[in-house]
Amino acid sequence: MPTKRQKKAVIRQLLVPVLLIIAALLYQPVMGLLHPAEQIKDTTPDKNQLVVTYLDVGQGDATLISKGNFHMLIDAGKNERGATVVEYLKSQKIEKLDVLVGTHPDSDHIGGLDDVLKSIPTDTVYLPEAKKETKTYQQVEEALQEAELVRQMPELGKSYTYDGNVVIRFLAPERNYKDANNNSLVVQVAYGKNRFLMMGDAEEEAENDIIKHWYDLECDVLKVGHHGSYTATSDAFLHASNPTYAVISCGEKNSYGHPHAEVLAKLEEDDVQTYRTDTMGTIVATSDGQNVRLSTGKHK
Repeated sequence: MPTKRQKKAVIRQLLVPVLLIIAALLYQPVMGLLHPAEQIKDTTPDKNQLVVTYLDVGQGDATLISKGNFHMLIDAGKNERGATVVEYLKSQKIEKLDVLVGTHPDSDHIGGLDDVLKSIPTDTVYLPEAKKETKTYQQVEEALQEAELVRQMPELGKSYTYDGNVVIRFLAPERNYKDANNNSLVVQVAYGKNRFLMMGDAEEEAENDIIKHWYDLECDVLKVGHHGSYTATSDAFLHASNPTYAVISCGEKNSYGHPHAEVLAKLEEDDVQTYRTDTMGTIVATSDGQNVRLSTGKHK
């Protein structure tokens, strides 16, 4: 039976020619919206599977992306969770990280990065330009120096290809925001026909900018922004990303009330299957390039 995403894709295919004709009649320049540089292309999957692991690190984020010998870690939870992340990496026999990303300077995202840097050899480290004068951020900078690594800001929109057919793109931040959450690095991962979107703590203001600059936001799995806060996952962004699954990383009975009821209701109304680390533990998404399957550490 076709999935919700496949049904919507068919509808869009039928509507696009009609919209193009209407635009032409109205002398509207639609081709600018379909710039090839803004489109992430399908790759040919191989026998290896892409595995995206959303680690249960309590009230924080840590996501591991692996395929073959390629390994990428996005965030590493709070300071006290760094050892947990390192232990998991070692349990997976990961001897080197190709890419390490700190989405933004909040401690619940970069707190464990220094432990990772001290324990696992790393090729490339991406951090946003926005910094934070905190002990946690200082510890990350010191760990970078010890590892003789230089923090880099990725080129937005550029396709970084790993292991032959895993394509990584960074979609944000488009500018420097007053709200630190909106300065999050937003990561899009493509393997075959499958898409994953990791939002960091990006909120509605950043989401609106992403929608304006990138038209191909549809994904199979949406890593919901800001732990399921009502300040993120706007109606417009949910429509643009059109996920089949949503993953929310947050701590059990956290003091912020994450995920907020408004977001959960919105996801349910849009028929998005929602997975939560606070109630389900670590969540693993497996892709063969055609289909995505999710499993959890706990029963729903």
